[in-house]
Amino acid sequence: MGATWARRAQASAPEIHLGSSAALSGPAALLGKRFHAGAQAAFAHINSHQGGIHGASIVLNVRDDAYEPERAEANTRMLLDDPRVLALFGYVGTPTTMAVLPLVKRAAIPFVGAYTGADFLREPLQAQVFNIRAGYNDEGLALARAMKADGIQTVDLLYQADLFGRAGLESMRQAAARSGLSLGTAAPHKRNSEDLEEAIGKLLAHGRGEAIFMISTYGSCAAAVKLARRKGFRGRFYALSFTGLEPLRQALGPAMKGVTLAQVVPDAENRHLPVVADYQQAMRTHGDRQFDAISLEGYIAARVMAEGLRRAHLPLSRESVTQGLDAIGSLDLGGFRLQLGPQHRRGSEFVELRVGK
Repeated sequence: MGATWARRAQASAPEIHLGSSAALSGPAALLGKRFHAGAQAAFAHINSHQGGIHGASIVLNVRDDAYEPERAEANTRMLLDDPRVLALFGYVGTPTTMAVLPLVKRAAIPFVGAYTGADFLREPLQAQVFNIRAGYNDEGLALARAMKADGIQTVDLLYQADLFGRAGLESMRQAAARSGLSLGTAAPHKRNSEDLEEAIGKLLAHGRGEAIFMISTYGSCAAAVKLARRKGFRGRFYALSFTGLEPLRQALGPAMKGVTLAQVVPDAENRHLPVVADYQQAMRTHGDRQFDAISLEGYIAARVMAEGLRRAHLPLSRESVTQGLDAIGSLDLGGFRLQLGPQHRRGSEFVELRVGK
């Protein structure tokens, strides 16, 4: 299993321990690696330039689950067995997150900044969950409205055959009903697979849509776009933010034209926004000059996590960190706004679209 750390140089300094499980290997590895690149840059900056939190260095232990629920559950059990771990942070994926929620509830530990917009995390009963990003229902509505504006009447659906796929399907069902869009043929494919022959074949043989809505990760979506184009499909493609904008763009190159992705953070190159300028500086200081939406989301989530730690009463505990996160209220990080509190765990409502040129 992989482990990465953000800590002050003085090994003897007091430490605040956080735990995470994310894809650091496998077909979705770039999602976990880039998210935590941004998070580690934020924590490293806080440790080295702000003296940590309450004089203690933030230490983040990230374990690799390869985007597989069973491994995420095993990782989480090990993290929860360590009484020093005060919060779980930056989990990547809907099926992996669902697998660990019972453990989160049992341990009464805050679960912060998951890289998923699944609606079940936004239910009032998820008392330990603190969302940072907008949800898939918000993304789905923005995408459905864009489809209508693009002249799309019916959209076919390609989805990962797991909880993420089902969450994405439900987001588009609700959005379609609100925007007057018709849903056509739906075709599933296996998680962590780029074998899309059967699914794309089904959509092209039986689909009625002028576009395809893809609910999957960057590798599968890139394979789907390339295969559909080779088979003669000339319509548009749309996808949720979890797909991974920059990895998809890198995989597709010029074939990115006609692909639209929802995004839940600002443009990572827009230095006019203070939060983006701060992110870029932290990344450079941390030795990373690659700017992307995934690492920006990790950076923002880490900043929010730190705000919760600052507001937590000493001595720090899982309960006091939960209370500290609830005490954040309205927060503006410099062009990215969100709200957290006892009755508001949805975080941000920011959604914008990026269109491949």
